Amino acid sequence: MTHVRVAAVVPAYNEGGRIAAVLEALRKAETLDEIIVVSDGSTDDTYEVASAQPGVRAVRLPANRGKGGAMRAGALETDAEVLVFFDADLIGLTPRHICDLIAPVCSGDAIMAMGIFEGGRWATDMAQRIMPAITGQRAIRRDIFLKIPDLDKVGYGIELAINNYIHYHHLPSQNVRLRGITHPMKEEKLGLIPGAASRTRMYWQMLRFRVSYKLHGRPPARRGRKR
Repeated sequence: MTHVRVAAVVPAYNEGGRIAAVLEALRKAETLDEIIVVSDGSTDDTYEVASAQPGVRAVRLPANRGKGGAMRAGALETDAEVLVFFDADLIGLTPRHICDLIAPVCSGDAIMAMGIFEGGRWATDMAQRIMPAITGQRAIRRDIFLKIPDLDKVGYGIELAINNYIHYHHLPSQNVRLRGITHPMKEEKLGLIPGAASRTRMYWQMLRFRVSYKLHGRPPARRGRKR
């Protein structure tokens, strides 16, 4: 059986205090061939923390491109057949989760697999039950991912952009339950008021993306910082 090369891509913005735990799990996953961290204009030590991890390649973007732009930058750093994306602030990630998420894509059963939290904690479980399509944990064939238009413009709409492309082209996808994983809420990371403001910006970008595609078939023009 031909080996399918898999690259993990972790887009990160000011996650220096949290990313090490995610990278530790990725480094233990024998199913991964590469680990790429994209520090998306971070103003903390995200790049330095990632660079210090053995087997991790860190990329520093001089300015914040937004999540979609960071993910695309990571995808261009590798020629692996399959990409698997993980958020930089996950709690409870294990090599088994990684193996389970990439399995449907590596086997050819799906073009994309989305990781859905389950049994982590109530708040994040409920958020993904309500909006499973916006999960940041997903595996996808690299050639398909790079065909998705305007990745640099969609910001937090990146997950919706991927889903729209997969749905429009009738490509097979699967949901994979990731038991025991969670992440801090924005209000916990940034404080109540700044966190709520960041969450509002995130949902606004998603709403603008969806409305723009419904009306014009393209993402809205990029405005300012994406996080």
